[in-house]
Amino acid sequence: MIAAAYALPVAMVTLFAGDFVNRRVRGWLPDDPPRPGRKQHERPIPLAGVLLPIALLPWLVPTASPWLLAAVVVATTTGFVDDWHKERHRELGWRPKTVALGVAAMLAAAAWFPPWQQPTAWLLATAWVFVLTNATNFLDNTDGVCAALSAVSLWALGAEAAAWSALAFLPWNWPRPRLFLGDSGAYALGLLVGAHSLPWANHQLAAVAVQCADFVQVVVARLVLGVPPWVGDRRHLTHVVQNLGLPRIAVAPLFAAIAAALAFGAR
Repeated sequence: MIAAAYALPVAMVTLFAGDFVNRRVRGWLPDDPPRPGRKQHERPIPLAGVLLPIALLPWLVPTASPWLLAAVVVATTTGFVDDWHKERHRELGWRPKTVALGVAAMLAAAAWFPPWQQPTAWLLATAWVFVLTNATNFLDNTDGVCAALSAVSLWALGAEAAAWSALAFLPWNWPRPRLFLGDSGAYALGLLVGAHSLPWANHQLAAVAVQCADFVQVVVARLVLGVPPWVGDRRHLTHVVQNLGLPRIAVAPLFAAIAAALAFGAR
C-alpha cells in the first residue's frame, strides 16, 4: 500500500499538470468569472477541485469500499457538471443537485450500514453525509477555508491520504487564489468528510463541529428571513468574522485552528 503522505506530492503534481494544460494547451477547466455581490475576485479563476479525487485514486481504489468510491465519483461528477454550467450562468438548479448528491450520500452510507440489513441506520447516515457534503461546500466562500478545514477534519477522522490531498490544494487557493475548488472539489471533500465521520463517535462529531455550526446557523438565518436555504449569501461564519474586522487572509488559519482544537481536544 502506498503511504498516505505521498498523496501530498501526487496531488500537487496533478494540480500543476492540470493547471498547466488548462492554461497553455487546452482550456478544459471551467472558470469562475468575477461577478458583483458575493464574488470578490477580479479575474476568472479556474475551478480545479475535480483534480483532487483524481489524485486520490491510487489510495481510494485499493482501500475504499466500492460504495464509497462510487459515491465520490457521483459527487465529483455532479459538481463538475454544475461548475461548467455556472461558467455559462446556467446552474443545474437545486433539484437535480439534490437528487444527485442524495444518491452519492446513499452510496457512501451503504459502505458503513448495508441498507438491506440496517435500513434505519443507513437512512440516518445518508442524511448525515448529505448534510456534511453541502456544509463543506457552503464554506467554500473564502480563500483557503474549505481546503484547510477539510484537511483538519479528514486528518482527525483518520483519512490521511485525503487530508494530504486537501492540504496540497491550499497553496493554490490561499493566501492569493490561483485555483478554486468549485463544487466538484468541495462536494468530493465534503462527502469524504461526512463518510469518514460515521458512525458518529464523540471525536468524530467534534471533527466536523465547525462545518455543522456554520450549516445550522446559516440555514436557520435564511429560513427566518424567508430566503431559500440553497441560495448563497454572505451570512456564513466566515463572513461574520470578516464583518467584525478579521482580515480575509486570517480567516482560513483561524477556522483551521478552531477545528483542530475541537477535533484533537475531544480525543
